[in-house]
Amino acid sequence: MQDIQIGSVTIGEGKPVVTIAEVACQHGGAMANAKRLIDAAKESGADIVKFQLHVPEAEMVAGTIKFWGGTMDDVLKKAQFGTYEEHKGLKEYCAKVGIQYLCTPFSIAAADILEKVGVDGYKTGSGELTNLPMMRHLAKKGKPMIVSTGMCTMDEIADTVKVLEQEGANFALTHCLSEYPPVYEDMHLGVIQKLKEKFGILVGSSDHSPEIYSAIVAVALGATIIEKHFTLPDLNGPDDVVSLSPAQFKEMVRVIRGIEQATDSEKKLSEKELVTRAWAHHSVIAARDIKQGEILNSQNLVVKRPGTGIPSKYLDMLYSEKLIGKKAAKDLAFNTILQWVDVE
Repeated sequence: MQDIQIGSVTIGEGKPVVTIAEVACQHGGAMANAKRLIDAAKESGADIVKFQLHVPEAEMVAGTIKFWGGTMDDVLKKAQFGTYEEHKGLKEYCAKVGIQYLCTPFSIAAADILEKVGVDGYKTGSGELTNLPMMRHLAKKGKPMIVSTGMCTMDEIADTVKVLEQEGANFALTHCLSEYPPVYEDMHLGVIQKLKEKFGILVGSSDHSPEIYSAIVAVALGATIIEKHFTLPDLNGPDDVVSLSPAQFKEMVRVIRGIEQATDSEKKLSEKELVTRAWAHHSVIAARDIKQGEILNSQNLVVKRPGTGIPSKYLDMLYSEKLIGKKAAKDLAFNTILQWVDVE
């Protein structure tokens, strides 16, 4: 699978899982709050901090959309960063802090603003996946893309993948459930592997649950990207119910990094395991006193712990020809742990 490079961040199989802190509109339209969120995301271990750009008149029919945070129009009036200057400032502040800026455009007009900002890539929301004209428009910009797939059928995902491939886009999908917050039985995290197998591309998880457990499972199932809503407790934003606090996000990153270390495919004995092996495995032991020159056989040898002598496998027919029938090189007392120097 082809790696994806978004600015300073590399997404790929065998690479560290990329974590995205989605701040959405939690800043309330205040640049000071946005900077606090950026700082907190960096401190929490996020690789990317993501914003949203809405151009309401290009995105929707006014007054028609109501959701958990109020009407869309009202939320955007209070919480919108919708200008080139604002997003240019956000991107520059992210660079200063040392975290990758990313933004979701919700219309072609919003995408064109971001292009002028000079973004390194695009993240699209699930609602835009079936907007094939917009997806093609974004793909033509030649920037890497992360594409969410909530509320969509496999056939609809396939259509979007086809459009992006036609335009030569370098992109990843994120499995997503557009419930706020979701219930476990609707999450279907096994789809992550199905998407990877069907399309042969990188797949992540865009997760609206207000806890870390489903994200951890997603990583174990092969997700290379984890996106979680992110907030500060005092902001009281529209996405509070689906957002992680900095402490939760930091703990999620800590566990993900541990999973990465724990799930490699190399069968290797650790130093601590070798200590346990020394007493837990078994050796060939003298079953009674054995005289020098006596023939070694299954009657005068037995298997016991610890595993610090001739390995017990040499009393099995698979390896016994190298031990059975040989002579004792010296007198061996009962319960002697045999070493190869004891055999001639």
